[in-house]
Amino acid sequence: MMNARDLTHALKGTWFGQYGIACCPAHGDRSPSLSIKDGQDGRLLLHCFAGCSYETVRDALQDRGLLEEPWRPALPQPHVLHRPEAATPTGDRDDAARTERALALWKASGPASGTLVETYLASRGLVLPPGDVLRFHPGLKHPSGGRWPAMVARVTRGLDGAPLAIHRTFLARDGAGKAPVSPDKMMLGPTRGGVVRLAEASERVMVGEGIETCLSVMQALGGQPSWAALSTSGLRSLDLPSSVREVVILADGDDPGEAAARAAAQRWQRDGRRVRIARPLLGQDFNDLLRGNLRLTNEVRA
Repeated sequence: MMNARDLTHALKGTWFGQYGIACCPAHGDRSPSLSIKDGQDGRLLLHCFAGCSYETVRDALQDRGLLEEPWRPALPQPHVLHRPEAATPTGDRDDAARTERALALWKASGPASGTLVETYLASRGLVLPPGDVLRFHPGLKHPSGGRWPAMVARVTRGLDGAPLAIHRTFLARDGAGKAPVSPDKMMLGPTRGGVVRLAEASERVMVGEGIETCLSVMQALGGQPSWAALSTSGLRSLDLPSSVREVVILADGDDPGEAAARAAAQRWQRDGRRVRIARPLLGQDFNDLLRGNLRLTNEVRA
């Protein structure tokens, strides 16, 4: 079993004597947001300041081969920053409370049209999708202090569309990029099994990790429905409605993203769906799809 210091170094993080800080493997973390510490009996204490759940971080570490099974989460202690979610009535009540807080922020946000959300998306060559899945809040509080404008995305359960959580992207004061804070993206609420539905789907849907990734492909392909699963573990755990019979997976260009795409593809194929994986050309990302660079595999390789 890897200890906190070894895990911090494996994630190319920084060790501060009693704890480590590293980029969270469960989301596209560009600024370190994962706290790692040794708990009692050699158990690991993990907390993602961007809002990834305990289970999501655990699954992402297992995807990278950094965490062995079976593994027990650390018992909550007074100094623990985040209590693991448990499949118990208490855990269910905690999830419901976090969903309620998330929806309160969602309701406090307003339409994104004509706001800094449109400015931010335009800086990425993107346009605001139709509907109400993305909203604008003029001043959300950030854990580092201060308030920043934010793009707020609604997260709903993939299987039936029930509301679960929100995803926040903190924006610069002029909207021409993300805010200079760490982390610049955070989730609130239980996101496991949830997606950001950028468009409603019937029989065919594209599924990727990031919101901007999915918007890029959706825009490049003329508005084909796309859903953002928000993380590699979110992609792996996503259950789709029975009405969806064809799926295109938008694989991120790193090893965990590729592994998650293959795992999801194999699972959905076993359900009798037709599944393909889309990958950007080497050295590019999905934003380049706006210039027509797309490659789809005809089948999922084992």
